[in-house]
Amino acid sequence: MTQQQKPNFIIIGAMKAATTSLYTYLKQHPDVFMTSIKEPMFFNNFQKETNFKLHGRKTKKITTFEQYYTLFNSVKNESAIGEASPSYISNKDCPNLIHKHLPNTKIIAVLRQPVARAYSNYLHARRADRESISDFETAFNKETERKTENWSPLYHYKSKGYYAEQLERYFTLFPKENIKVLLFEDLVKNPIRITQEVFKFLNIDNSFIPDTSKKANVSGTPKGLFGLFIMKLRYYNLIPNIQFSNYLPGFIIQFIFNSAYKKASPLSPELKKRLTHTFYKEDILKLEKLIGKDLQHWLS
Repeated sequence: MTQQQKPNFIIIGAMKAATTSLYTYLKQHPDVFMTSIKEPMFFNNFQKETNFKLHGRKTKKITTFEQYYTLFNSVKNESAIGEASPSYISNKDCPNLIHKHLPNTKIIAVLRQPVARAYSNYLHARRADRESISDFETAFNKETERKTENWSPLYHYKSKGYYAEQLERYFTLFPKENIKVLLFEDLVKNPIRITQEVFKFLNIDNSFIPDTSKKANVSGTPKGLFGLFIMKLRYYNLIPNIQFSNYLPGFIIQFIFNSAYKKASPLSPELKKRLTHTFYKEDILKLEKLIGKDLQHWLS
């Protein structure tokens, strides 16, 4: 009887921190297997009934180990077997569940300046017609009220940025050598070098050079009737949770994106700094010590 394949590494987040890009780069390596569903989000939904408020149709959930392990049935000879669910980092239950069922798995986190991440998250929700508030700061400050009304974590723009608090749960459970923390800006600036660092972390050939030319999951706002059409498809979850780069050439994907979306307005530097110092300064300073990285540029 063939032994059931299980993941030995997981990209836990953060949302809107280039995890889709990293997923795309990693899966090109011949020794890496990544699930065809990019975000299974299994450990969020394991044996849970959640009825979060959410604009738009809800996606079908993976809630049993039978369903989850089926995602890995196509593993052949790959030695690094993984999945990427960026909601795992902020969900309080996920670290214990992952450790209980996959105690030897390696953990990868990509972190982005928290206000920049929140703004990108907000734009993502606006692009999919799931966010009705047209002002970012208003939506950002609406979180506490929304939580009391059981809104989906999609709208937890603020709390998803408390990385020190979130990662401490993983560092408490997993050996430090089994956790790799990356910074969004490093991955964007040096995608090949950073991806090769991850290859080394996964104990596979780190001389492999992935194609990093494709842009993945870029935020924007709908443009014209075609953009509104795509927005409604996303609203009703009629676009499947797969990586279209597996099936379509990059230039076609880019053409569709350029036709449907226009570039979003940049986040005001003044607003970014004010929200950072009001809500995240203490957590960023704790995070520096936890991961051993200089994050002063996040505060400037």
